[in-house]
Amino acid sequence: MRHSMPGRSILLPLSLLAFSCVPLAPEPQRSPVPAPRAATTAATTTASPPVVHPNSTTPPPPCTLADGADACRAACAVNHIVSCRNYGLLMQRGKAGRRNEGRILDAFRKGCDANDAESCDELGSLLVEDTESAAMYRKSCDAGYMPACGHLAALLLVSGDMGVLAEKESDIKAAMALAQKGCEAGHPNSCTILGGVYRKGKPVKKDHKLAKQYLERACEMGDYRGCAVAGTMYELGWDGEKPDEERSGMLHRKAFELLQTLCADKLDSCDKLAEYHADGFGTKKDPQKEIEVLRDACDRGHPGTCVLLGIKMEEGKIVTKDVLGAGDLYRRACEDGEGAGCYRLAYLHAAGKGLPKDESKITALLSQSCDLGFMASCIWLATKQRAGDGVPKDLKSSVDLRRRACSHRGKEGCGQLALLLLGKDEHGIPRKEAEAEAIRALTFGCEQVESGYECYQLAWMHDLGVGFPKNRTRARALAQQACDLGEAAACQWLKDPAKGQSPTWVDPTQQPKK
Repeated sequence: MRHSMPGRSILLPLSLLAFSCVPLAPEPQRSPVPAPRAATTAATTTASPPVVHPNSTTPPPPCTLADGADACRAACAVNHIVSCRNYGLLMQRGKAGRRNEGRILDAFRKGCDANDAESCDELGSLLVEDTESAAMYRKSCDAGYMPACGHLAALLLVSGDMGVLAEKESDIKAAMALAQKGCEAGHPNSCTILGGVYRKGKPVKKDHKLAKQYLERACEMGDYRGCAVAGTMYELGWDGEKPDEERSGMLHRKAFELLQTLCADKLDSCDKLAEYHADGFGTKKDPQKEIEVLRDACDRGHPGTCVLLGIKMEEGKIVTKDVLGAGDLYRRACEDGEGAGCYRLAYLHAAGKGLPKDESKITALLSQSCDLGFMASCIWLATKQRAGDGVPKDLKSSVDLRRRACSHRGKEGCGQLALLLLGKDEHGIPRKEAEAEAIRALTFGCEQVESGYECYQLAWMHDLGVGFPKNRTRARALAQQACDLGEAAACQWLKDPAKGQSPTWVDPTQQPKK
């Protein structure tokens, strides 16, 4: 699932690659954690369906998860809607042959179109566009499926795009009420969401007492993320309290145990389990065990873990270096609908690492990956379109791709969008409109994605009076925020504005004096 609550980087699973302007040899990173899935309900009947002779005209009966993929596929084909949902779940869990994201989407969409609330919730977790996800969660929540209420709240409060995130006070209250409703109904992820927003102090007032209560409640109800975040906070010390290593260790061990069950039963969060082995959270640090988990999950049909295993093979640090073998894993994952696989395969072609450099192939893979929701590919493709690098120069499309990446919390998307909008007027957008959009993108990147780069660009806009009245006090406050988030140029600017590195869109003659 794509949507998550923010937390310390060790608690976030996979983002494979964050990306800058020059897309060669990017380093793998871990990205925002998908929100946990509640166990879905199988069909009410538990009896196995009667055997139907191949020549019989009798339609197959509804299936349960225990009946297996063949029975559920056949029952879905004759419109037993719960069977469609079960078929989708079996494919997700690697129990229906090689996993394919497109077929999984089709199964859940068929169930949702027939108003099966759980299918709508599952569909919402897989859709690329957050506005579409929100609509599916809303439909499921309105039908009374409590986990969907929690997932909608997560999207509105902590992980939505610029058009979905709750911003008005009334919207925030409504989203918090959804999370409260889900938590009280026994959905652990809803409790984790409440704990997260009270811990972070965004978009509600920080309250560590409430955060602790909700996170530990979520942990007790079986959400490993509640255990993990609470464990980290005990490790650091809640709101100035003395760190409690014993309590922290216990919570991390429980998170690890929950991850083991999720990975074994449902292929869910196997990448996170591997990360726990690699980092030694809740268990002994064991890089070889990390590889075993990734290989097992990949063999059972999880394309995301195939990509992670491929990266390990490409690096050759823990396993034997095998670039061509990594390429085979990326290709398989890409064919099965994993955008990160397409991206990594494009990189091998671009770098000439075991594969021929082929611009048409690179472009096709990036386009496919972008369409599958892997935003680093959208940014890379936008960079190529802006420069006319291997593709026709297309500034309009380059702007649109960066908009898409920014709205999906792309690490560089918002800042890169602003660079185009504030730079030379080649995009055809009126100056005031471009500045207004740049401000919105940078504000989102600074406040929601918490990227120092975007905060620093906003500081320059305030300092120079671009889109705002000139305001050195506000500029310095934003620069301090950027510095605190790790933007070195902002730290230097605070020491001496005349020597601070300016964003590329700034006219050198406008360099401020100390």
